[in-house]
Amino acid sequence: MNQYYRITLIISMYAFLTIILMNVTNKSYGIEQQELGIPQAKSVYDTETMHLPSSVGYFIILIANEAHEDWSNEKHKLLTDHNSYFVPSHIIIPKGTSIVFFNADAPWNTPHPHTINIKDNSGKVIHTTGKMEYANSSDPKVLPVGTYSITDTEYEWMKGTITVSDETSTGKEIVGGFYSPTDQVSNNLDNDGNMHPGWLGYYESEFPKNGFNILSEHNFSYYTCSYCEGKFWPDNKTGDHTLIIFGTDQPLSEAIVKFQKLAKDNVYI
Repeated sequence: MNQYYRITLIISMYAFLTIILMNVTNKSYGIEQQELGIPQAKSVYDTETMHLPSSVGYFIILIANEAHEDWSNEKHKLLTDHNSYFVPSHIIIPKGTSIVFFNADAPWNTPHPHTINIKDNSGKVIHTTGKMEYANSSDPKVLPVGTYSITDTEYEWMKGTITVSDETSTGKEIVGGFYSPTDQVSNNLDNDGNMHPGWLGYYESEFPKNGFNILSEHNFSYYTCSYCEGKFWPDNKTGDHTLIIFGTDQPLSEAIVKFQKLAKDNVYI
């Protein structure tokens, strides 16, 4: 075997081993997260509740696309009938875990900024996120032990709860949820003509590239618009979606910047 072929063989073997090791690492990470008690996406979807373990230091509450739509009047415009406004609707966290809100309610035609108030059991506002434009997030907030309601200051139907338990957070892991079309859509342009590549296959590649591990996925369908072509609200581009639960151990400031890009890549308008 001449030197050229020997070098080529070594490079090929190295590349193959690298791929194997990456796959093992990702699978091991997912198994580790399950053992640590992070709920699976199907459970989060079915129960609209997420009970987080002490390994989680930060949780990103996603404000879903079309969250500004009123469930009682126009529920067919929402992305889903589960966790329609916040992902999840109800969260139980250990004390010391920071909460971060992220606005993924797409702005084309009409911007939809959100301001979230957190209220204690007496109804007193103890924290407000301030105005969050599309793909912006709130500052992290640690809450005392107790039960709280969360409501949007403009869209009063956007409601959820946060319960802070006596258990103490001991980790720095960032966990959150994300919605994506399950399949590529036929029209991936927004109303300004900009292209958005996001769908499940895209995110299964881009999340790991950006330091996020996909911990679990759950596919669901929501076809409830009787007069819409395809029976789904056109701004959602499809009736088939996937709930992704993700985790990362990178610093929060870095994670948010990367997460903003991933959100803007999504095809929802």
